[in-house]
Amino acid sequence: MTVKLNGDKSAAVDQDYFWRPLHTCPLSAKVQLLTTGGVAVYGQYAPGTGGYLGWAPLPKKPGWMEGSQPHGY
Repeated sequence: MTVKLNGDKSAAVDQDYFWRPLHTCPLSAKVQLLTTGGVAVYGQYAPGTGGYLGWAPLPKKPGWMEGSQPHGY
């Protein structure tokens, strides 16, 4: 995994991980969707739904994180 900051250092971008074409998106499953405005959202894709450019699967939680509570809980 190669992560670099974008030009204005406002986002960390994985250089080896890309958005996938919408026709490959599993239906009725929670995924990340990239809107035409460039915003990533969580949701379920349905064919014919406009406003999306691509999708990505959710990241998997690593073993060391299992059972962990976020700070402040």
